[in-house]
Amino acid sequence: MRALAAVGLAAGLLTATAAGADDKADFERCDGRQHPGKQPDGLRAPVSSVPFRMVGGDADAQTIAACTGALASPRLLPTQTLRRAHLLRARAAARLHADDIPGAVADLDAAEAAAGPLAQDRFYQRSMGVSLTLLRALAAARRGDIAAATPLARQAAAARPYALEVQQVAASILQFDAAATPGELLRLDPGAALGMLVREADAGHFARVVALAPTVALPWPAEPLPPMALAMRAPDADKLLTAIIVGYHIAYARAATGDAAGAKRDLTDMRERMAAALPAPPAAEPGKDAGAAAALASTIHGKMGEFTARYAKRVEARVAVAEKRPTEAAALLMATQMPRDAATAELMTALKAAMPADKAAMVPPSEPFDQDAAKTRRDALLGAIPLTLLAPETPRSVVDYDRARPNILGALVAGALTMGTSLLGGISRTDGFRSTANADGTTTVEFMGNTPSQTLVQEMTLLRAAEVTKAAGKPAFVIVKRNDYQRRMVQTQYGREISSTPTGFKTELTIRPVDAGTDPARALDATIVVDSLGPLYYEEKKPA
Repeated sequence: MRALAAVGLAAGLLTATAAGADDKADFERCDGRQHPGKQPDGLRAPVSSVPFRMVGGDADAQTIAACTGALASPRLLPTQTLRRAHLLRARAAARLHADDIPGAVADLDAAEAAAGPLAQDRFYQRSMGVSLTLLRALAAARRGDIAAATPLARQAAAARPYALEVQQVAASILQFDAAATPGELLRLDPGAALGMLVREADAGHFARVVALAPTVALPWPAEPLPPMALAMRAPDADKLLTAIIVGYHIAYARAATGDAAGAKRDLTDMRERMAAALPAPPAAEPGKDAGAAAALASTIHGKMGEFTARYAKRVEARVAVAEKRPTEAAALLMATQMPRDAATAELMTALKAAMPADKAAMVPPSEPFDQDAAKTRRDALLGAIPLTLLAPETPRSVVDYDRARPNILGALVAGALTMGTSLLGGISRTDGFRSTANADGTTTVEFMGNTPSQTLVQEMTLLRAAEVTKAAGKPAFVIVKRNDYQRRMVQTQYGREISSTPTGFKTELTIRPVDAGTDPARALDATIVVDSLGPLYYEEKKPA
């Protein structure tokens, strides 16, 4: 009997241990952070590179279950309200990705309620507060309520104008509003122009596509790509496909806005560039088989021809409509399987209006294409969900920056506290930062921060760029190029990755100081940047 009792006791202990281990893992699987421990806010170090992975419905259900378990765990103390809000936000994101919009909104409501008095804290407002607002905007946009989504997107963008992810999410929502302006995204990242152009094309905002076209450098290859690179979809092949699709978007937009001549020029240019980029099949020797390389190149030419013909014929059809040749346009439309997107819907609408009344019924209805395009745009919003999950900011989370900057206010001579006027005098700002003058007159500014918040690193780098600009005697600067990096500690077992823990971020900006009034669409006013970010990052550290 004693032996059986011992066995039973051991089994009970094993069960309890397993439950405890799973309980801890729930926190990690939910929001990507360690279990709360005794920290007052319940936030501990991240244990994964992202707190939310978009890998399908099963993962959504697993995340939701883990969050539900973590929220019910006794490890989460009643006083750890920030962690509770953080967990509820993670569950809301998973539910939104699973298209459970009512459940996501209920979790967002619960997260705001859990925060309580924290909602009045400026650190909370600019991180978790902005994050919850963006998730609400995405939820509204997913259900088609654009009137509710766009004001929320603008609110979040205005609250965090220098955070790249915030501006990216806001831009993805505002593209549903034909009257919306591009916002600050292009000022922060010139490379965002290409993605913005594609979104505007998907939305059917063709005048905006034409306006963005001069800011986009299409990634055409410098020399023909090897057949195998195209067959294996190597990075250069993906760039080529991007150049082709975006090029045809621009050509169609010109035709749709009345510039038929410009669309024709684009078509000619596209054919020349594609011919130069695709591998030419080698000439076969008489009496010999063409060989595998020639066969592969021939197959690629055929596949690419089929793929691009749809876009080229659509542009030709829209040019024909613009030039009052609706019958030719109708023949092209009937003979070609057009992409099911906003441009095809616009083509059908324009063609129906241009056709003689007795032949207008020949044009297929545009409604199915409009519906498909709208669904594609709403589904694209799912990719923005991880960008909304800003790391919570607290005074404790900003302490990491003390090693990267001096006590600015204490160092200013004669107590000069006016932001944007006296920040550089006699102060060495090298720790954590690096500035390099380039031969073309630009300066590369970079900052690496040991912090879980990428947005903090981005803003610190931008602040340093504003300082460099003012030190150069210029009032404004343009970001010519930017790169953002994540530093991770990866553990492997038998050559296989078993964990990836973020250990910091780095932002690198190449800037060009400019005079007032230069490139107003992209220039950032250095004093405004300092006045906006300085009150946070230049604040004296309060005694413990």
